[in-house]
Amino acid sequence: MSPLFLLFIFIMANPAYDQALTTGEVVIRKWWFNTNSTKNQMTLQFQQAVEKPASEVNVNSLLISMEQGTEPLGNTTNVTALRSINADKASAILASREGDATMGSPVIEANAFYEKLGFPEGTKFAIQVTENFEKNPYSKTQSPKVNPSTKEVVVATNPLTGTQMPVYRHTELVIADTCEHTFIAGEAQKAPNTAAVDAMSISQGINS
Repeated sequence: MSPLFLLFIFIMANPAYDQALTTGEVVIRKWWFNTNSTKNQMTLQFQQAVEKPASEVNVNSLLISMEQGTEPLGNTTNVTALRSINADKASAILASREGDATMGSPVIEANAFYEKLGFPEGTKFAIQVTENFEKNPYSKTQSPKVNPSTKEVVVATNPLTGTQMPVYRHTELVIADTCEHTFIAGEAQKAPNTAAVDAMSISQGINS
């Protein structure tokens, strides 16, 4: 990637959007006309900085930062959620059918957007995070949660099966007063039970 292109990205980035995220409010990140729908719909991507749960992962991040003299990872994670909205109504508020607030388009909070749609004034929104072991059946592209530091798939023990399974993250835009997050703490992947494998191999050798 050329230095000129990197400079172009730096110039086009919108610091007002980054600042809006630090407030903890839900903001509209991107919007576009949904060409896959026959119902005149626009897709809006909302984003919010959500506080991470206290876990061993955060403690480990602090230990590494102290050991290496680097900045620890922040205590928030940016999550997104999608909503499908009538294109005429959405574009009337957003003043376009396509935009990207991270690159200079207007920064609009979810509260203000929905108030213009007719929600009661003062209604607060949040992005609810639900982590479990089930892939979204309506998504063809959803992948398991990935550790941003190691780039490895996050796994944890499923209490229903007693085995380690990949963790999936689901998000939903909700009224803030009803928001309840469900996080699953990741685990180190367990090594295969080599003893059981060796025993099986021996058994197969005897029986062959």
